[in-house]
Amino acid sequence: MKEQKIYMRTWTEMHGRAKVMATDEWYLNLVNELLPLVASSYMYQGREMVEDQRRVALSCALYLEDCVADAGNWREFIHWHKENYGRYLPFHSLSADYLPDEINREDIAFLLWAVNSPVGDGFDWVENPMNKDLLEFADVLYERLDAVFESAPISEHLAPGWMMETELMRKKRRPLPVALPGEKMPANVERFLEASNGEPLMFFGSYNVLKLFFINSLKWEDEEDALLPDLAEFDNFVVYGNPKGLLIGPDVAQFFADKNNPFYSVEEAEEGAYEMFCEEGLCPFDLLKYGMEHNLLPDAQFPFENGKTLLQENWDFVARWFLGEFYEGE
Repeated sequence: MKEQKIYMRTWTEMHGRAKVMATDEWYLNLVNELLPLVASSYMYQGREMVEDQRRVALSCALYLEDCVADAGNWREFIHWHKENYGRYLPFHSLSADYLPDEINREDIAFLLWAVNSPVGDGFDWVENPMNKDLLEFADVLYERLDAVFESAPISEHLAPGWMMETELMRKKRRPLPVALPGEKMPANVERFLEASNGEPLMFFGSYNVLKLFFINSLKWEDEEDALLPDLAEFDNFVVYGNPKGLLIGPDVAQFFADKNNPFYSVEEAEEGAYEMFCEEGLCPFDLLKYGMEHNLLPDAQFPFENGKTLLQENWDFVARWFLGEFYEGE
């Protein structure tokens, strides 16, 4: 296979500029030195991995550039994570050897997780951040970056948003809506709470049963277009009523361990509940948040070793990472 090469235009575009700066050539040379190392690794070998090979090499160079400058999106990311979650990185228990103003093996392991866990449409995979091959290759890359750390030039023109968009980091997790004394709620919500005896969640096994609830309890018009016909292809609904309105989660009732939920399945929750945190639009975020804050998703877990702990302890970051604009979206 012909040896790959990444050109200056790719590097400058990632920095949001057309002008080439004095330090760019050094870092681009590093990218192209890393490419064959990445391409020959067990994790990234093969033609089908070419795009991931490029992303790994570029991410490592961008990471080193930020670390040498002690600034940039990487520094912004780890300090934001520390402020919001109490430690510098997701997933990793960091030792006293971790230095936020240096390069670290755990950082590179997280970079590889990020490359291997892409976000956006068509979610189908989340990488195990503790994968043995991933951690071993992170060590290889760390040694390569450590060897050039002291000679790397300081750049004053760093790439924005390459690790995580600043706007996404600035989003605050909002408290769930709570009814205030004397507050008038929407008619749909009042009727819902009357039907549920004040419970915020109701569960429906089929669209036909849900449709009857719309008609008989919520007093909706018995007309097809008024009864959310797009939901007809789904089952296992959760309806969440709060002072803002009603939220409907299709095909997720089996994941919620609520005392009033006859459709809950431990086996199905263990197998598939994690997808609600990773697939855009699968579950309304306020419903997901309610489930986590009220311990209704105790069996949600990633499909790999120690997956329950890794998801349960990092769920807010995971949701933010994968759901993007759906995280605390309107």
